[in-house]
Amino acid sequence: MPIGQPLCSWRMTEMPAERALELRHLRAFVAVAEERNFTRAAERIQLTQPALSRTIAALERLLGTSLVFRNRRIVQLTPAGNRFLPHAHRVLAVLDEAVGAVTGAVPTLLVGFTWGSTAAYTGPIVRAFERAHPDVTVEIRRYDDPLAGLADGRTHVGFLPGDPGDPRLGTLVLAEEPRVAALPADHPLAGRDEVLLADLADDAVVINVVSGTTTLDLWRPARRPVSVVRVRNVDEWMEAIAAGRGFGLTPASTGRLYTHPGICWRLVADAPPVPITLAWPRLAQHPLVPDFVAIAGRTPGRTVP
Repeated sequence: MPIGQPLCSWRMTEMPAERALELRHLRAFVAVAEERNFTRAAERIQLTQPALSRTIAALERLLGTSLVFRNRRIVQLTPAGNRFLPHAHRVLAVLDEAVGAVTGAVPTLLVGFTWGSTAAYTGPIVRAFERAHPDVTVEIRRYDDPLAGLADGRTHVGFLPGDPGDPRLGTLVLAEEPRVAALPADHPLAGRDEVLLADLADDAVVINVVSGTTTLDLWRPARRPVSVVRVRNVDEWMEAIAAGRGFGLTPASTGRLYTHPGICWRLVADAPPVPITLAWPRLAQHPLVPDFVAIAGRTPGRTVP
């Protein structure tokens, strides 16, 4: 969303200046949301705690809803606060980029990823971009969330396993990878070269609910795994499988990048492939994103036209 739109939309243009939403409101809200503590948030943005409390209260009055729940023990966002946070992040990020563009700051492109399944594609594309733009700083950051920091402006482009299916994002499919089953080393199917989805349905499936690519929809409704073990990152996923909690499905590159003495990897012959996707925001995108996408589209190693 262009930076002018949220600051000048709906009733904001009709408000007196003293009642308009300002950047100080957004900075105060983001500080509270990230620190989850009014004292630390006030120190971070160099306000007194009473002044910070007044700023948050003013923002809530402007929006007509509560954003922060606070008592003596906890500070947490309300549902409305959680919905507002990524937009506040994006507005502030775009503003910082605009200021940098006119003050001569070294441009920085933030590249996100969720876990190592995209590693074979991230490095070559980033190197190609840096050769074409030696004056740009590229920072590569991992985030354990489905969109690798794209939703709230923490990153400008992201390498994602799977199709994000989010209309806010533009996407480029870099490759399609076969799926492999991650099995406990002593699993009865470990002696096979490949397995079928139906072969796995008598076991529990371990699913990374944050950034994984597996859902029960891969199986027919009448023949699905007996239960689901939910984890939140690839390390927990591997340990659960090694401990015999169940099996996992993942892009084949996972088996090349990760090793574990308690896990073996077997091709799943009838599973649909996993797209490896480059994604970026359609609106308020960093000005270098089109160049990065163009370079990604012609970098050797991309396997999907």
